Amino acid sequence: MQTNSKEYCELCGAQINGKGITVSYEGSVITVCNSCYNKIKKHAIIVNENKKKSEISKKVSPKLPKIESSDLEIVPDYHKIIKSAREQLGLSQQELAQKLKVSENIIKRFESGKLKPTLSQAKQLEKILGIKLVVPMESNEQNQGEVDDTELTLGDVVNIKEGKK
Repeated sequence: MQTNSKEYCELCGAQINGKGITVSYEGSVITVCNSCYNKIKKHAIIVNENKKKSEISKKVSPKLPKIESSDLEIVPDYHKIIKSAREQLGLSQQELAQKLKVSENIIKRFESGKLKPTLSQAKQLEKILGIKLVVPMESNEQNQGEVDDTELTLGDVVNIKEGKK
């Protein structure tokens, strides 16, 4: 079935001469030109054009990870808890890093308080070490004005770029 409407590549935006190639790429079903297809063919799957795009996208769309709850936070003294629990279990930092599937440097930074684990990392640490790191967030009006000094702010980045301390 030939239509008079022009078709454009959904990656580069160029007009497609002839027939485009409909592929499943990174969870989306798109129509691309030959040039773009040659660039992505290792990671794309050609789909049957007889099926509707919506039917295909339901089948090939990746499962999204669960959204972490925004009403949870990590306890302030997480670094002390992680270190003491690891030592009580007789694990080295390297062994804990392997179980958590991160580098040993990450564990060192967790234990020194220089790096705060993500909620998912904290939940994994809870299971591995048998500790409690994630608690419901307290909604104190006093805490709203406080700034966590362990995180970089946009102002910090500007000062760094300008050479200020």
